[in-house]
Amino acid sequence: MIPLDSPARGSTLPLRTPFEKYLAAFLLFAFASGALAHTLPAVLPVTRYTTDGLLLVINGLLLYSIYRRNEDPGLWVWLVGAYCFTFAAEAVGVATGAIFGSYAYGPTMWWQWLGVPFVIALNWCALTLATNELAERLVGPRPWWVAALASVLIALYDVAIEPVAIALDYWQWAGGTIPLRNYLMWAVVAFLISLPLQLLRIRYRSPLLLVYLFAQLFFFLVLNIAL
Repeated sequence: MIPLDSPARGSTLPLRTPFEKYLAAFLLFAFASGALAHTLPAVLPVTRYTTDGLLLVINGLLLYSIYRRNEDPGLWVWLVGAYCFTFAAEAVGVATGAIFGSYAYGPTMWWQWLGVPFVIALNWCALTLATNELAERLVGPRPWWVAALASVLIALYDVAIEPVAIALDYWQWAGGTIPLRNYLMWAVVAFLISLPLQLLRIRYRSPLLLVYLFAQLFFFLVLNIAL
């Protein structure tokens, strides 16, 4: 059994390979340039409708780098489970309004099924890993505490996401009001997929997750001001 605080489990070393360093630079460039592009009316029509492809590339490269760093097959099992669970939660939420509230995805993200963009569940996975990375750095290898803190962090993160997502027509809320239940259920869903990640001791740690987390947060904070 691997101790929770062993290097194999908690790989918090700096960026180690050229690939990781190039990817870190790419993430910073992608989110910084994306924030700028979304503030320029001349290119906004293009940037709004390239969201799916860009997020797929960003998330795909990030998840690949995490696996290369940790080489834990359990990570792929977790990813499949977390993807299916969050996609199902979104599909039920869109169809019934019973989970997050009454909302619908717009045409900005256009690769969809059952009214849910395919990339949304992938975003759930990447953002959950990133908030777990930050939480574990803050409270140490304590599975229940990490999962709980990660769920709070992801709900707070959504506070920055929501105004931008609405302005760019990623999704819209019935009546134009974001229900408090949305933030609560973000935390619940994040906790439900974070806990097995922690309890099963799946190796996922990478400093790239923090680059992703804060570069994307910068993107949303800038657009909260600009849009």
